[in-house]
Amino acid sequence: MTDDDRRSTEWCAGRRRVARLFAPAGVLLAVSLVALAAACGGSGGQASPSPAPSGPVVLTVKGEQGSRTFTMSQLQALPAYEGYAGIKSSTGVITPPSTYKGVPLAALAELVGGITEANGVTIVAKDGYGMTFSYRQIMENGFTTYDPATGDEEPADGKLTPLIAYENEGEPISEDDGPLKLAVAEDTPGQVVDGHWAIKWLEEISVTKASAAWKVQLEGAVPGKLDRASYVNCASPGCHGSGWVDAQGQRWEGIPLYLVAGLVDDQKKHDAGAYNAKLAKRGYEIQFETAGGEVVTIDSRDIAGKDSVVLSSKVDGGELPDEYFPLRLVGPGLSEAQMPGAIARIVVRVK
Repeated sequence: MTDDDRRSTEWCAGRRRVARLFAPAGVLLAVSLVALAAACGGSGGQASPSPAPSGPVVLTVKGEQGSRTFTMSQLQALPAYEGYAGIKSSTGVITPPSTYKGVPLAALAELVGGITEANGVTIVAKDGYGMTFSYRQIMENGFTTYDPATGDEEPADGKLTPLIAYENEGEPISEDDGPLKLAVAEDTPGQVVDGHWAIKWLEEISVTKASAAWKVQLEGAVPGKLDRASYVNCASPGCHGSGWVDAQGQRWEGIPLYLVAGLVDDQKKHDAGAYNAKLAKRGYEIQFETAGGEVVTIDSRDIAGKDSVVLSSKVDGGELPDEYFPLRLVGPGLSEAQMPGAIARIVVRVK
């Protein structure tokens, strides 16, 4: 993630902003949507009166104020945003930006109570793939962006708008990806984002409470950090999330330790090959420091490529107890002494 994203809370400025929907519940909702659309004008805010429900439900949105369902015609009647979105795959392949049209994720969240810094937004596809977005990503350009010509990381040129897209290049999104797809768009074809954000076959959005903010320092060949937002996204179902069941039957969920080591074991921090398997097999120390001052050291050869040795943030589906929060190292082959909790700092000592 880029560290110095430009902040913006404007919602209606020509084609570069989408209206924020502050509609009360009940019959006033449809009136508010149409009024906001008229105020915004342009391709960033066009809408028609909400049609009567017809056709199958394509999207369910859940939040503090309940749940709403949408058919495609109802979704298309909401204020829309049209912009450019492209991706960089985990192997470095660039899909150049193309035009996507849909409803901004933030606007849909407003319909069920809105989002604050205390919320996360989880998107789930029909195949069970899920991804959680932080407030910062949705509202403050919290995505890593790349030059589509070179693939090099660079700051975004303007406002990034995560949206639930139903059109690509003026046509309905094909069954291969749609009918709904997540796109991170901007007004110009300036940058692309990581491919795992381009979630296809979307069918559900849930606005949930986020856990308390935290940060774990990483040190190695390069410096790094894990914070709540980056960790939750990486540990989402279908991304890099993994787990382990202990002898008592408790299931610990999180990110494989070797992938975290790959963030700082050499100069490559992202994409395929970020984890240097050759270095790990050669052997180096991974040192954990806890909030209470305990120090535990693990050999890289003992955890190399093992998905079941994880930095866990959940146990049996819930938050870790205070003694382990925010992260605990767990996995097969580790003794109790080798499974520290309340981790504050991780140092990868590559020889």
